[in-house]
Amino acid sequence: MVPRLGLDATFSHLAAQPGDVAFLSQSGAMITAMLDWAIPRGNGFSHVVSLGEMADVDFGDMLDHLAADQHTRSILLYVEGVTSGRKFMSAARAASRIKPVLVLKAGRTTAGARAATSHAVADAVYDAAFRRSGMLRVGTMTELFGAAETLALTRAQVGDRLAVLTNGGAAGVLATDALMAAGHLATLSTATIAALDRLLPPNWSRGNPVDVLGDASGNRYANALATLIGDREVDAILVLNSLPGWRSPTRRRER
Repeated sequence: MVPRLGLDATFSHLAAQPGDVAFLSQSGAMITAMLDWAIPRGNGFSHVVSLGEMADVDFGDMLDHLAADQHTRSILLYVEGVTSGRKFMSAARAASRIKPVLVLKAGRTTAGARAATSHAVADAVYDAAFRRSGMLRVGTMTELFGAAETLALTRAQVGDRLAVLTNGGAAGVLATDALMAAGHLATLSTATIAALDRLLPPNWSRGNPVDVLGDASGNRYANALATLIGDREVDAILVLNSLPGWRSPTRRRER
C-alpha cells in the first residue's frame, strides 16, 4: 500500500490512510492487525509492505528505498528472519542515521525461532545487530502499536533532555528511573526554578521531576507546563497525573 497514491495491492479488508510512518512486515496477519488498530485511531502510513518470504525484495531493499523517501519520517519493522545479513545491516545503519527505525523481532526463544523461520539464529545475535545499526527494538505487539501511534502523532525530537511534570512523587521517581537507562534528565535553569517558586506551593520539589503536589489544579499544571516549555534547557516534557478523588485535572481554579 502507498496511500498517498491510492495504491492498494494487498488482500486487507481495510485501506491505510495517508501518513508518514512506513510499516514493513514478513507477516500478512501483522499487516491486517496493524491496520485494524491504526485506522479507527486515525493513524496513517506512507507505505504498508508485506514482504513474506522475501524471495526477491527484502528488508534491505525497502530500508534503502524508505531512507530516501521524502514522504516517510519513520519506519516500523516486524521481523521473523533476515536472509541477507550484510545488506540488512548496511541499509539499517543508513536508515537509522536519518529516521527512527523500530523493530519487533519474533522468535526470542529457540522454539519461537524455529516456528518463525527456517533460518534460526540466536536472539542475542539479532539483538546485537539491532543495537549496532541504531534501531530501537520493541518487545511486544502492544509496544509496536504504541510506537506507531507515537510516531504518527509527534514530531521529530531535537534532543534527549526530558523534564517530568507530575502531581505524584512516586510517579516522578519511576519515570526518572526509566529515563536514566535511555536518556537524560534536563537540568532546569535558574530562571525556571525562580518562576516555578512563584507559581507553586513552597514545598514543591524544586527540581526535575517537577512535583506540583497532589492538590494541583488544572491551572497549576498549565502554568508549570508553560514555564517548562520556555526553558531552553528542556527538549521534551513528560506530563504525569495521578487523579485524587477530590481534584479534577480539568478544573482551572485553585480552592
